Amino acid sequence: MSEVTLEEIKRLVGLQLGARNVGEQDRFLEDLSAESADVANLITSVEEKYKITLKESEIAKVFTPRDLFELVKDRTSLRGPARLAE
Repeated sequence: MSEVTLEEIKRLVGLQLGARNVGEQDRFLEDLSAESADVANLITSVEEKYKITLKESEIAKVFTPRDLFELVKDRTSLRGPARLAE
């Protein structure tokens, strides 16, 4: 599993939304012209990549790549270090 970084989140946002230059404070809907379905697909991609599940109440507070980064960082840090397969 990858360690979460702001640059990686911005890259994922750019790939998912078809945006070339993504700033950490760009708003998904207003600045990056995303639609609700685009954001839902982005959230799904992030959950799969980082092996986490985000709650609807958490997702409702995510408007920018910085918001998404902070949420994913918090969620992955709660999980603790990954265990090695035996």
